[in-house]
Amino acid sequence: MSMEIPWPESRKEWKPVDMTVTYTGNGAFTATTASGLAFPLEAPVGMGGQGTAANPIQYLVASLGGCVGVKILLALGDAGIVARGLGIAIHGTRKKTMPAFFDHVHLTITLDADAGDAMVENIVDQTLLRLCPIAAMFAEVGEVTSECRIIRKKP
Repeated sequence: MSMEIPWPESRKEWKPVDMTVTYTGNGAFTATTASGLAFPLEAPVGMGGQGTAANPIQYLVASLGGCVGVKILLALGDAGIVARGLGIAIHGTRKKTMPAFFDHVHLTITLDADAGDAMVENIVDQTLLRLCPIAAMFAEVGEVTSECRIIRKKP
């Protein structure tokens, strides 16, 4: 299988990422991207956070879902399929030793689209193995599994 991904350069993710994270007090931080987009994050409640913003691990898991979702939708679009809906439920377990890496992450993908099972299975496999760098990073330290539920439009 070729490792080449037939995407235009604009879709490839070779660019560096620059961001600053600033402590704002009471366990809270603000992350700011190079383009000026800012978002809150905070320590987990048991580590000084107040429970008013996502903590870094929650953002990491959300990033996994977002990355997988983007790549699935792009691949479907390349095949001429427009999804009517997409949901990704993620369940992860962590090692009980430090660093507490994720030892298993399971994604339940619910896709509302007129797409065949084999096509969706291939798209999801390629997304988790090659297209989503966040999924690939999770797979470096643990197991990443998935299941897909396809909802098709009734005739």
